[in-house]
Amino acid sequence: MTGHPILPRLVDFTHEDRAAKGLRVFAEGAAPDAIVQFTAAEMVSMNRAQLLHAPRGGGMTTLAQEITGALEHQRASDPARTPPALCRLAIRNPEGLSLPQVWEAGVPRPLVSAPGQGRVLLAKAKATTGPVLLILDGLERETDPSALVQAAMAWLADTHETRLLILCESGALETIRLHPDLRAHALLPLLKPAREAALTGMQRHDPCDEMWVHAGLWALSLDESRALRIAEAAALPVEAEWLQETRDAAALAALDAEGVVARVLSNKARWTGPLRALVVSRGEDAELATALAGAGELGMLMAAADLTPAASPAAPELARMLADAIEAGGAAPALRRRAGQALARLGDPRPLDQLVEIPAGRYEMGGDLHPNSAPSHEVTLQAFRIGAFPVTCGAYLRFVEATARDWSSASGRAPERASHPATDLTWHDARAFCRWLTELWRREGRVDATQTVRLPTEREWEAAARGPQARIYPWGAEWRAEHANDEETGFNDICTVGLFPEGASPYGCFDMAGQAWEWCTTLWGEDMTAPRFAFPWADDGRESLDAPPQVRRVLRGGCFSSGRAKANGIYRGSLEPNGFWRGNGFRIVVV
Repeated sequence: MTGHPILPRLVDFTHEDRAAKGLRVFAEGAAPDAIVQFTAAEMVSMNRAQLLHAPRGGGMTTLAQEITGALEHQRASDPARTPPALCRLAIRNPEGLSLPQVWEAGVPRPLVSAPGQGRVLLAKAKATTGPVLLILDGLERETDPSALVQAAMAWLADTHETRLLILCESGALETIRLHPDLRAHALLPLLKPAREAALTGMQRHDPCDEMWVHAGLWALSLDESRALRIAEAAALPVEAEWLQETRDAAALAALDAEGVVARVLSNKARWTGPLRALVVSRGEDAELATALAGAGELGMLMAAADLTPAASPAAPELARMLADAIEAGGAAPALRRRAGQALARLGDPRPLDQLVEIPAGRYEMGGDLHPNSAPSHEVTLQAFRIGAFPVTCGAYLRFVEATARDWSSASGRAPERASHPATDLTWHDARAFCRWLTELWRREGRVDATQTVRLPTEREWEAAARGPQARIYPWGAEWRAEHANDEETGFNDICTVGLFPEGASPYGCFDMAGQAWEWCTTLWGEDMTAPRFAFPWADDGRESLDAPPQVRRVLRGGCFSSGRAKANGIYRGSLEPNGFWRGNGFRIVVV
């Protein structure tokens, strides 16, 4: 290949994600700020243990070489200075906003493994003293990648001045178990303004018109001076290893349905990726879908779902099988996530508007996890019913279509997100939904004329999340990995509700830790840092529905970007009632 420019790589984590954590402040009527993505180098600098993933050919090895080269050059010239190559300007969004990268990790000695040689390099790192950045490239090619992750994290915990960067193919994460202290983010494709800026000094033209382009495909398109598709690139006589998956998919395409299943089951590590590529190229294939679904394995079931349109007679049975697999739990988070999207697209058969009974009684509230949530005390509640799940995009969209209410969500209308929590809505939006649902359910006979659908009070929400045992987390007293969609899971986004049945509350409420902050009726006060309506709970007007717009309302439960200190049943958050964010949602109660 001819010389290709190296672009600072962006990841799926924004300045808003880091600053907001579900508590973003909005002036009334103000639009959200422009999205500003962090770069891969900044994520390595911010997080001592970072995993970055992309599709094959996504530029991970190139990234490892760039970081290694910059650090080695700086160590050889002036190790006391920050590497200039890691602080150069980076274009951060489609609007072309350019900001310098921030590298604050010093100048550690880089140790980078060849794909599949991670254990050898880890042994070398253990024998190395001083600041070290261990880069494990090609995690998916290791004999036991999950075990290597745990070993590398153990090394990190036992050392000082050390950092870890793991690079992995995105699809492989569906079978790899990560460590809860390892931050995981996706490398984004190459952004058009960044591509054009990089080519300006080389007097070369960008052959691709798309805003985002796969890194490997762009490099080959530059060589060919024309925009390529993956299949066209795979037909070229080039030794690009990342294209082997597409070539293997062509080999699968030559087999009959039973042959495809047999080939994949013979070596799932080798053939799962090509199967995904085959499914994308086929689009719809009832015969192959039937054979894959019959294999009785979640990954194969996912491929069958991707080959089945929502209107197909086979869709309801596939959806039931997916729902059963999700409710059983135990799968790697990345696989659960994709299964949830397929389930929503096919038609989720679960009763997502199900209500659970919370009995009357005395419940412990608050605790010592944070000063804003202290002290622990008891409150008395009457019996009520609460949603087992947060209100979903599908349910909220029906309300929006029936009432013509505005909804700022960029993706809430997508079929594959119909079972995600409805977010990007204000406290007023949530209350309007409750009023609409009250009238609808009265007409349908689901509630009588004396009953009302509304938001939970803070006391009700916490009782449903913690139960009579006053658990810290909905599932118990100790934090457990893969029990919630939180910062450690690494989605950095909401997901299908109920994907983590292990994390259900004592009463059977799902997603009450992580996933999305949930609106309560209760007042907080004007100051985000300290509540005017503090604990212990008091009958002091905090449940008033009338208050000035600057008086914040309580949010509970944390969201996908919250750590264990906030993703629990005790921590109290807040936001102005006119605020909205992609990590804020709600659930209902009926009284």
